[in-house]
Amino acid sequence: MTRRVSNIYQQITSDPTNDKLWKSFIWEGPTQSDVASWQAQGYGVYQGKIRTVLSRDGRIQLLHSDRLTAFDRLIDYVPLKGVILAAISRYWLEEISKLVPTHFIKLLAPRALLVESTRPIKAEIVVRSYLAGSLARAYASGQRIFCGVTLPDGLKNYERLPEPIITPTTKALAFEHDENITPQGLVERGICTETEWDQMTVLALRIFSIGSKLCDQKGWILVDTKYEFGKSADGTLKLIDEVHTPDSSRLWRKDSYESQLSLSQPPEMLDKENVRRFLLNNGFSGFGEVPIVPRMILLELAKTYLHIAESMMGHELCVD
Repeated sequence: MTRRVSNIYQQITSDPTNDKLWKSFIWEGPTQSDVASWQAQGYGVYQGKIRTVLSRDGRIQLLHSDRLTAFDRLIDYVPLKGVILAAISRYWLEEISKLVPTHFIKLLAPRALLVESTRPIKAEIVVRSYLAGSLARAYASGQRIFCGVTLPDGLKNYERLPEPIITPTTKALAFEHDENITPQGLVERGICTETEWDQMTVLALRIFSIGSKLCDQKGWILVDTKYEFGKSADGTLKLIDEVHTPDSSRLWRKDSYESQLSLSQPPEMLDKENVRRFLLNNGFSGFGEVPIVPRMILLELAKTYLHIAESMMGHELCVD
């Protein structure tokens, strides 16, 4: 039976302590039996923080779990989050493929994308257009050079930067910590060549511009996001992985941005920053024991993600 995800969330909200109901809409990821079965079928299997990657015959299946991560740690599970992320990634990859090469082929199932296999460049290309997140925290501590980019004095939290900047990180293994790095550092470590860095910079800024315009039409501000790239068999540099999801991006409501700042309040956020703030307020920034996030916070996050997905697609998201 096909059901609207919004109706499922209403049901869970009415009884959030019902563990059986909560878990019935969660996929934590593959079991050891699943992995063994896939390997017996000739698939290479890699477990990422959110997605499981199945590779065979030059193609990859990206399976989206319901894991919620922050500060490179597993925080909890959010019902049907993987279905929503797959829908959002499909939308953006289809849009961006019109102008920039991507690895996207098609949506196989509600949680599964079929994509072209590429040689991934082990770096995250983070594009930022506002003073927010880790950049704002570093700036508040007095840091003015961030990943090789020099920032001027006098910037305020949540303020738009003079122009978008790129602050790369290394791409760590699942649940290990990414490391801020300069473009020169990426080249010196052999992660990419200078030519590849230049190409990624051009593509990242182009994709960010596309994303910013489409988000603006929806009434959102694309604050910052991360991109990943890979080389196809013919040497073409292509956008890979997720794109402009609330997991990989910061989104703010555009219509209340100015009024919130005038009241010295943070912008209304449409991403997982509220979860990050809960964790930080409870003394967690990636190390030590993970605090328990209340389910109502997780459900609010889920509904926000769903709102973004359905606004983009122009129709309600349903599952069998």
